[in-house]
Amino acid sequence: MIAHGVPKGSILGPFLFLVYINDLPLNIREAKLVLYANDKNILVSGKYKEALQVQLSSVKKQLEVWFLKNDLIINITKRVAMSLHLCQSKPPYKQHILLQNNEIAYMTEVTFLGMCITENLSWQSHICSLCHSLSKTYYIIKSLKNIRNNHMLSNIYFACFQSQLRYGIIC
Repeated sequence: MIAHGVPKGSILGPFLFLVYINDLPLNIREAKLVLYANDKNILVSGKYKEALQVQLSSVKKQLEVWFLKNDLIINITKRVAMSLHLCQSKPPYKQHILLQNNEIAYMTEVTFLGMCITENLSWQSHICSLCHSLSKTYYIIKSLKNIRNNHMLSNIYFACFQSQLRYGIIC
């Protein structure tokens, strides 16, 4: 589940926003949180539907209390849920989720820190997105073929092409 918080009646700068939400992971006990800049991702996992449902309900209550205590509202346009699964034969379990009386929609694909993640954890969507982006970069590099400065071409290649290929690879 991805939830973006917005302070009621004010806009905070990036640093102050991070200071403002730094206690969120301490208040959500039954889930893992991934915080990066203004992205907050809440990961709830389990093997059995019943246990997952209890855990998700608990996390929802903890979130609602934290948002209320911190005078925050959830940005309705940026919250989504995804049910990750590896089994291709069964449809994924998707519990109806209401947070602050707003339904959270399920998505089959989301972009997370520049990587396309699908509910069945396939790389196909990310590869297609990467190919599209790289074809644009290739066109730019091809347009610059008459430049004779190898150092400049090398810098352009690395900035536009090589960095996209390396993104998301852990060395």
